[in-house]
Amino acid sequence: MSVSPVRLLAVAALLSLAACGSVKLVARTNIPAPLVTRIPVAVALYMPKEFSGYVHKEKRWSTDWNIDLGKAQSDGLTRLFGAMFERVVDVDSINAGAQLGGDIRAILEPSVEEYAFVTPRDAGSPFYAVSIKYRVNVYAPDGRLADSWGFTGYGTWPSEGLSNTVPLTEATALAMRDAGAKLAVEFRDQAVVRGLLPDAAPATPAAVTEPAPTGTPAPAAPAEVPAPSKEEPAPPAPPPPKDQPTPAAPPTSI
Repeated sequence: MSVSPVRLLAVAALLSLAACGSVKLVARTNIPAPLVTRIPVAVALYMPKEFSGYVHKEKRWSTDWNIDLGKAQSDGLTRLFGAMFERVVDVDSINAGAQLGGDIRAILEPSVEEYAFVTPRDAGSPFYAVSIKYRVNVYAPDGRLADSWGFTGYGTWPSEGLSNTVPLTEATALAMRDAGAKLAVEFRDQAVVRGLLPDAAPATPAAVTEPAPTGTPAPAAPAEVPAPSKEEPAPPAPPPPKDQPTPAAPPTSI
């Protein structure tokens, strides 16, 4: 069955309009509970509305992109922090966390610094790529900012025909998972978290010389005696020759 040129033009126009429309997607949580040893302290967790309701918006190639990250990243980090620390208390402000007192050792505040993505049309490759840069502010129990740590997650997913929502959603989920893995593994080693630990890691003990046993004192070491020389003694010099008498001269003939 032949297709008329008019119908082909209509299909092309519809595809063009779709490309110039808007893309809306909601990120999904893909951050598993980490297999790490819990830090034995209690912390407060404050997630501002800018984080829990974060939506990335931009216009590119005549397309409006709306990518909702808020719920996925809030749920993922809540589960992640719950696995990293002995106890996590949710608070609605930094001041509320500072008023908890007791055994709360720090107040954590996550934020999104940047969400970026690349489409196959941008890079000329059949992949969607996403990077998400996060930051965690750490406050002392009195509400004073103690330190801050940034980390970035990356994710890629192959393109799937004309769909752009599925591969971009998958790449975003992988970027969140990568960021969560970095947070779980590296956060303990950061200088900021060392202050949260109840006791500093013990220093490596210096080598200790073993003391001499008590009781009868050990005898003193004998004085060193020089070893005899291995050289043979020189033979004695021969005695000087005795003086011999001078013989008498023979008599002279007459």
